[in-house]
Amino acid sequence: MLIDFDPRAGLKALTILGLAFASATAVAEPVSLREAQALAVARDAGGAAFAAEAEATRERAVAAGELPDPEARLGAVNVPADSFEFGREDMTMIEVGVMQRFPPGRSRSLARQQLEHHALHFDAEAAARARDVRAAVARLWRELDYLEATEALVAESRDRAKLTIESEAAAYASGEGRQAELLAARLELFEVEEMLIERSRMRATARAELERWTGPLTDARVPAPEPGEPAPLRVLRERLASHPMLRGLEHQAGAAELEASLARERYKPSIGVDLGYGFRQGRDMLGESRPGMLTAMLTFDLPLFTRDRQDRELAAARSMRRGAEARREDAARELDSVLAAVHTRALGLRAAQVLYRRDMLPVGNAAVEAALASYRSGEGTLVDVVGAQRRLLELRDKELRLGADFASAVAELESLTGELP
Repeated sequence: MLIDFDPRAGLKALTILGLAFASATAVAEPVSLREAQALAVARDAGGAAFAAEAEATRERAVAAGELPDPEARLGAVNVPADSFEFGREDMTMIEVGVMQRFPPGRSRSLARQQLEHHALHFDAEAAARARDVRAAVARLWRELDYLEATEALVAESRDRAKLTIESEAAAYASGEGRQAELLAARLELFEVEEMLIERSRMRATARAELERWTGPLTDARVPAPEPGEPAPLRVLRERLASHPMLRGLEHQAGAAELEASLARERYKPSIGVDLGYGFRQGRDMLGESRPGMLTAMLTFDLPLFTRDRQDRELAAARSMRRGAEARREDAARELDSVLAAVHTRALGLRAAQVLYRRDMLPVGNAAVEAALASYRSGEGTLVDVVGAQRRLLELRDKELRLGADFASAVAELESLTGELP
């Protein structure tokens, strides 16, 4: 039987297969912590909201620096009420005019600068939000690293315990083992299996929390490298001054200062220029056409009664400025306190991690070897072996927990002091 082959269809099929393979390869591309942080910041709705508010405020700043729209006038002037004839009286006319008002002093320039400070405040809020997002992703990433590592440890311990128990079960079946020891060892194994189930549940939960920020991730995650020692507290405090929260509060204080300047400008009068032209109909006593009438007027405010208006506005603006400065000082103290506490915690976690690696884990390994040697010689019991293995598992798990907590503390220090990109 002959089969017709369409070259174009074959090419299309090969193209589809190639795209599918490329897509699968792209999906499996490993993702690092830094990449996940950049992805989370890019898709964060909170940061996008601050950026939009900053953009909107800058647009308002441009508008605030412009003159008010001019006002046009069109009307009839001095129309006789008995006849409503436009050509009978000399002063009757159709008048058109335009008036432009000028705000007092430097009000427009100051209003624009004030809104620009507000826009910079929103920029600082967006930067602070980005730091918080990066720190949250780093904490969850480290937690997921810890849970995956400890899950592998528990699985390894379970497999080792299974082999030991199978050996003891064979000995018991041949009449050489003791049932009580075998049952006790099996109970220890059940506890390890329960621990494995719990670790799997916690890993799934941590992954779901992480993907809330990053979106769906592939399984090809790159474990984050272990961070180095944190910088001295003195150095970190110097960097703390550039924290976005403090910059935002500085811009708030700047906006409040400009509000006080605006309040002082309101003691000055605003000025209006009014120009008009009147068209007259009819003819004068000599039979000539009546000429048009030009009107020019200058208007201005009279800020004479300032006690309950301008004075109050200036006092309010000064109070707002003091409040903004006080909030900035309070935030600086709070951030300094948090920085000192996190730095102390990081150093303590690092010291404990070193203690586990240098002293406790070698002792735990030696205890397992001693329990095995004693069991093989007939002096120890299977329960002693399984118990020593369980204690070693707990020590290794604790060392991993300390490492994850230390890395999270370092990520928090980076968020506070601007080390994150």
